[in-house]
Amino acid sequence: MPKTTILIAENTCLIRKGLRSVTQKLGNAEILQSVSNKEELCEIVNRLKPDILIANPSMLNSDCEDLKRPFMIANKMSLVLISDDKSIDTKYKADAFLHYKDNQNKILAVLGEIVDAKTEKDSNNKSNDTLSAREQNILKHIALGLTNKEIADQLFISIHTVVTHRKNITQKLGIKSVSGLTVYAILNNLISMDEVK
Repeated sequence: MPKTTILIAENTCLIRKGLRSVTQKLGNAEILQSVSNKEELCEIVNRLKPDILIANPSMLNSDCEDLKRPFMIANKMSLVLISDDKSIDTKYKADAFLHYKDNQNKILAVLGEIVDAKTEKDSNNKSNDTLSAREQNILKHIALGLTNKEIADQLFISIHTVVTHRKNITQKLGIKSVSGLTVYAILNNLISMDEVK
């Protein structure tokens, strides 16, 4: 599973390093870079395309198209502002707001929610799109508790083909157990709860 990438834009060295230290404790996140120069921020955001930008509002250059809302939406970048002025939040339409006085747990909770939401959204986007129609059909039969031979007989294909599809399904989804595949099939509406034996 790819890590959520974070870019920190803060002109104060101590706060920048503190944020970096705290964000490294997030499970599925990677800090790409810390930026202290507001003139470089636009170019760095455009080059690195982070998932999350944690920024002091004074670092956001109003001339920079890459930090405007349409750009952030198009590139799926979340903006987290850090400031002591909460009213600044409405000006930039940030996804989250951190106060300079927030403790480590609060910062991790706010960022953790964004990371979890991005991870869940990415896995949902990959889900049915990554499986072909045939793989979805095979997965449905697996989730219903059929053996490879029973699936082959019902779909008029060889057992070898079923095994190959099964291998591809587990590889694409990262789920190896039948129970895990069944849960996946239910969550993605390939089968209903009533169909499960």
